Amino acid sequence: MPTLKDIAQEAEVSISTVSRVLNYDETLSVSEETRRKIFEVAERMKYTTAKRKNGGIGRQPRKKAEGPIRLGMVHWFSAYQELEDPYYLSIRFGVEKECRQSGAQLERIFRREDLAALKTLSALKTLSEGLHGLIVLGHFSREEVEHMLELPIPCVFLDHPVERTGADYVVIDLARAAADALDYLMDAGHRHIGYVGMGKDEQAHDFNQTELDARYETFLRYKGQHALCTSNDVHVCGGTAADGFRAMEAAILAGPENLPTAFFVASDSVAIGVLKALEQHQIAVPERISIVGFNDIPTAEYLTPSLTTVKTYTELMGETGVQLLLHTVRNGPNEVGRKVTIPTELMIRNSSASPFTASV
Repeated sequence: MPTLKDIAQEAEVSISTVSRVLNYDETLSVSEETRRKIFEVAERMKYTTAKRKNGGIGRQPRKKAEGPIRLGMVHWFSAYQELEDPYYLSIRFGVEKECRQSGAQLERIFRREDLAALKTLSALKTLSEGLHGLIVLGHFSREEVEHMLELPIPCVFLDHPVERTGADYVVIDLARAAADALDYLMDAGHRHIGYVGMGKDEQAHDFNQTELDARYETFLRYKGQHALCTSNDVHVCGGTAADGFRAMEAAILAGPENLPTAFFVASDSVAIGVLKALEQHQIAVPERISIVGFNDIPTAEYLTPSLTTVKTYTELMGETGVQLLLHTVRNGPNEVGRKVTIPTELMIRNSSASPFTASV
């Protein structure tokens, strides 16, 4: 069995430093690089005490909950953004519903713009005091994720795949869902398909790097493989109905005769604006242009025409996240982590049809 001395020799530090790091002595002044190296060596050597306390590299000891379970939630988005696009609102409803049904208390909700404290681990620890677990909703930078994983309470990440051993997350496979929508249009006979929606991932993991939205990236792949359209048919915009209206109106004004026979729209909120622009310019849907949206928001079924869209079970995502977190709170952490992908479903309604029935 490895000893503190073995770890100290491998990590090239003193035995005292190893002992204080593995016992989370916050008075110890040591670099994060040294701290991580010690944990990595201890993990590799299967050092029993570190493993039992840690549950994984660099994690704080976590105790099972006693008494009422109190959870907190961190949002990446603002209240305005939540109202403009109900995708995240629906996930939050699922979180709240599962908390009520399970008897857990959702006590604190933090929004990212109010959390300058995320920049320091000690400040985030203060915010998490009194909580048994943390629900992290949306995409955060790698630094912020690392801080949250170092907390003495477990976290579950919603709509953010955290590729780290021991981390729990619940996501939707946006790329697969977008491919299903494009396959549907192509199977219906469409060969000239455009895109309207987000381009850059607005919730990118690292804010100094450019990450493409998974739906947009999937469309570009199909565009290259199947020659679906030219760059003139790709309209990158924001995520609101107003953004969709402006993007589609610009496309119409550039030449209605050159419009594709179908558009894949990256969110239903954007699709609402797209449909409005087409209506104002008297372009028939689906007779001239088919529209497929994404999310299946509550109003999608009641639009005119009713919107064909990819149904994302966002409320189920929230419920599942709470279930995972409560299991960890009650039973202790697991070393592997659980990765849950929620399926999607294509809801075919009246905004899409075969292009062979088009009346140009």
